[in-house]
Amino acid sequence: MIKFYRLWVSTASSNFGDGLLRVLLPLLALAWGASGFEVSVVVASSYLPWLFGSLLIGVFVDRLNRSTIIRAANAIRVLATFALLAVTVTDLASIPLLVALALVYGVAEVAADLSSQSAVSQVVENEQLESAYGRISVSQVVANTLVGPAVAGLLFGRTQAAVIGLICACYVVAGLSVPATPDSDQDTPKPWAPRQIWRELRIGVSAVTSHSWLRRAALSVGVMNFASGANAALLVTYAVSPGPLQLTTGEYGLLLAALGIGSMTGSAVAARVTRLLGESHAVAVGVGGLLTTIAAPGLSDNVWVIALLMTAGSAVGTLFGVKVISMRQRSVSNELLGRVNSAFQFVGIGSAPLGATFGGLLASMVGIRPVFLLLSAVAALTVLLLRPWRREPVSVAA
Repeated sequence: MIKFYRLWVSTASSNFGDGLLRVLLPLLALAWGASGFEVSVVVASSYLPWLFGSLLIGVFVDRLNRSTIIRAANAIRVLATFALLAVTVTDLASIPLLVALALVYGVAEVAADLSSQSAVSQVVENEQLESAYGRISVSQVVANTLVGPAVAGLLFGRTQAAVIGLICACYVVAGLSVPATPDSDQDTPKPWAPRQIWRELRIGVSAVTSHSWLRRAALSVGVMNFASGANAALLVTYAVSPGPLQLTTGEYGLLLAALGIGSMTGSAVAARVTRLLGESHAVAVGVGGLLTTIAAPGLSDNVWVIALLMTAGSAVGTLFGVKVISMRQRSVSNELLGRVNSAFQFVGIGSAPLGATFGGLLASMVGIRPVFLLLSAVAALTVLLLRPWRREPVSVAA
């Protein structure tokens, strides 16, 4: 279990850095005079690599040593953080540079997250997988959506350099603590010809598209993240002064921490609630929680009501994320795990930058609050048609 605990620390540390960045990048864009749409572009840029790079990166996750990939990804993040500090303290500060750095961070995040998810089955026994994914999920939620945003928001108004230094430290710890994992499970080395890489990529995509539940679950996650991406991109402009809620950066960080509090609570009781409700009902209830979180800023202009709805919604919504991930991981053999995860996330997370960009454009035409409500309604109708809670047996092997 020592290897699992090291992977746990590495994952939590990198997610803490991601949580800090989640608040820092759009706040920097606002501080540098960005418009609401430009802030949306910055937010979208950090998610774009999931759309354009995750499928190819998934092939390498199944071919190469996963701990090596995680170390390399965190080394890239450290270099990007030094560049961010240099841009911040000089006259080079500009929105295009911030977008470029967001893309670099995004590529590293895709590689690290896919490798970490796929490495769990290599460091624990099969009977421990459910518990291991639960612990990993809780640490990700606490670090990425609770501690990271709150700390970044509170520190930003005092010293931006301290936030950037803390981000750098997180990625250093993440790279140093990751355990050694076995090399690829492939019996014989495969050629690196483009045709072979393309063939392996198509196998991963086919594994998702050819099975009804995996396909419907991936599309459901994609729809939810499309709406969530718009929510994340618009919330900073809506909340931080001179936006309608008139919050300081510290108060905005605490508002985002409400999501983390809810998610942490939901993750802690997800297994117990699932046993009570059953797997299918837990997924369906989780969808309702996520929709509440997305719609919350459009349902009220009172920050306390919004925070309460976001906290409750994220607590319930955690059921959806935890169960869908564990159901997916149990269904796929280890030698295909990287490619299936990447194909799943290509749809699931790759939709977030599209949502962020679309939300920014739509808000410029109809206002911000209606967008929260409109996208949550569209997501609700789509997921009702896809019914990800209806799962037939799935077993995918290479």
